[in-house]
Amino acid sequence: MDRRAFLTAVAAGWMVDTILPSKAPIAGRIIGASHGVGHLVRDGGAPEPSGPAERADVVVIGAGVAGLSAAWRLAPAGLDVRVLELESFVGGTSTWGDDGAAPHPWGAHYLAAPNPEARAALRLLEEMGVVQGWDAAGRPRFDPRVLCHAPQERLFYRGAWHPGLTPQDELDGRDREEMERFARFEDELTERVGEDGRHLFQIPLAFSSRDPDTLALDRISMRAWLDREGYTSPFLRWYVRYACLDDFGAEPEEVSAWAALHYFAGRKLKTPELDGSHFLVWPEGNGRLVKALSARANAAVSLGALVTGLRTIEGGRVEVRWLDVRDRAARRIHARAVVVAAPAFVTARLFPSSAARLPVRASSPWIVANMHVERPIDPDMAWDSVLYDAAGLGYVDARHQLTELSSRTVLTYYRAYGGPDVVGARKNLVTLPWEEIANDVLCDLAPAHPELREQISRLDVCVWGHAMPRPRPGFLGEKPFEPLVLLDERVAWAHADQPGMALFEESQASGVRAAEAIAPALGIELGSTWL
Repeated sequence: MDRRAFLTAVAAGWMVDTILPSKAPIAGRIIGASHGVGHLVRDGGAPEPSGPAERADVVVIGAGVAGLSAAWRLAPAGLDVRVLELESFVGGTSTWGDDGAAPHPWGAHYLAAPNPEARAALRLLEEMGVVQGWDAAGRPRFDPRVLCHAPQERLFYRGAWHPGLTPQDELDGRDREEMERFARFEDELTERVGEDGRHLFQIPLAFSSRDPDTLALDRISMRAWLDREGYTSPFLRWYVRYACLDDFGAEPEEVSAWAALHYFAGRKLKTPELDGSHFLVWPEGNGRLVKALSARANAAVSLGALVTGLRTIEGGRVEVRWLDVRDRAARRIHARAVVVAAPAFVTARLFPSSAARLPVRASSPWIVANMHVERPIDPDMAWDSVLYDAAGLGYVDARHQLTELSSRTVLTYYRAYGGPDVVGARKNLVTLPWEEIANDVLCDLAPAHPELREQISRLDVCVWGHAMPRPRPGFLGEKPFEPLVLLDERVAWAHADQPGMALFEESQASGVRAAEAIAPALGIELGSTWL
């Protein structure tokens, strides 16, 4: 190139950079959860209510899956049910967003096909039309449009995408052998029955075997179990770590071996239609289930309602004190019964007389980031994309179940902070600015998507300080599968902290159980149990 041509090229480049607009910077924000307001209960300082009390038959504290399930169970009785929720949304960690190319989850994003024993979950799915009938063996038949479409999962490993989470052709001999050994053990464990005639691992947990040798697994960590069984493959270790972070938000050394093996062996339902997919999936994830519960609960929901305490009072009533966070007005409700659908540590502060009986749970902090994609990032997109040895758990595609074509979508990224210092991780997360979290997300995905910054217009983040209970060794307690429900004749407890594992079926069952437990105090008949 001669001097004239060189100067012409430089000038042309300068003109393009000057005249054509550069890509706008990525927008974004941090949404929920309301950590600062919620800490008023911990730190004190909430004003005392004045004026006359409102009245209700039942107050449900918390509009997550457990709380809404309690209201859903009470709906046939035609009671006046009030639900008080701190956040500006319902659903807890199963909430969702509608602002984008498709509805998208802000937390839980699928429901594995429930076991026949999960009667409450199947009842709801049948009401929704997702369960379309039952086969001769009494097993549910699901609407095929809800079962996850192919391709379901893929793994970014050694610089390329591979279908599924096990790239067999890329694994060395030891990795392959140990993965095959673990898969055989997983299949055998799924079918194994204890001396009491129960499966060793079941969902709901209450149907699991009380076999002492199996329960002894709760006394060691999953990492210790892997060491004991001689699993040394780096890939197998990564695979198990991914599972522990995915379901419990914790590293294998922080997870009970019983809980981790339950993850692999608790799902029992097998039918021909489930051979291709075992996941029930909607664009908004489990937000679809929350919508169904809300629509059927027949309850008045107050958002931005911080409950500051409750106590039993004369006349067979329970006083619930709460703060409207919008106008900081303190109010109270006198109810005939209360369901506290809140974590154990919150419940202990609201109803101190119950503190000694409630289980001690550690809760895992998470971030969930929704990335609004304007141009396709990959023609072979799967529903769930995982990066080997990344800091996060990958992302899901909100448009995967939708049939209409579009270049725009929302990708939901997950990261759990699984180390032992949950308090330190939580304190750090809630102080981080959006820019730092967004940059961490994009850097984590950069090996697979180096151009991602240029393909998204917005990246919103939710910090879940107390996302889910962490089933540490010993989480089953001295009386496994005997949940604490009634805190008082008129006060029941419902939450994932009750069983210690954050599964939809468990949270829902805890809410149904709590509603049925307070029925005698209300003087009503709810009929046969839904559990």
